[in-house]
Amino acid sequence: MGEMIPFRPTGLGARRPCRRAVPAAVWYERAIVAEEGGWPEAIALYERAIAANPEHADAHCNLGRLLHERGESARAEQHYRVALCVRDDVGVYWFNLGVAVEDQRRRAEAIACYRAALEHDPLIADAHWNLARLLDVSGDHAAQAEALRHLAAYRAMRDATQRAR
Repeated sequence: MGEMIPFRPTGLGARRPCRRAVPAAVWYERAIVAEEGGWPEAIALYERAIAANPEHADAHCNLGRLLHERGESARAEQHYRVALCVRDDVGVYWFNLGVAVEDQRRRAEAIACYRAALEHDPLIADAHWNLARLLDVSGDHAAQAEALRHLAAYRAMRDATQRAR
């Protein structure tokens, strides 16, 4: 066997401090601003926020929303599910997942997601509307009665919003 040669650095110069990584919150805020200018940049910035912190639930939700708006509901679903793994008590995450799975024609799962959204945030008017619409076409009498309750809740919220203007 050969003899080990010790490593002796020479001529490396003065020591420089390490640069700190950009925090996920900074990438997230930049992505929000970038959404006004264009989706490709915002998507890339949300991905950087997630790379910096894989458990940044809001970054997953917003990235999912942009992907969904681009027609990529399956990829969006993945990000909504990760957001829910981090925080399963946010109604908007459940609502967005419901829309994504409904777009993939998984209606029973969408109904469950809309119900979960309303359990966590009963003021999501669009969740009431979407749930009422899906329950109404089910043909089940109990489901249709529930649909009427959600439709009434949706209309009350819509009317309150219009009066506030």
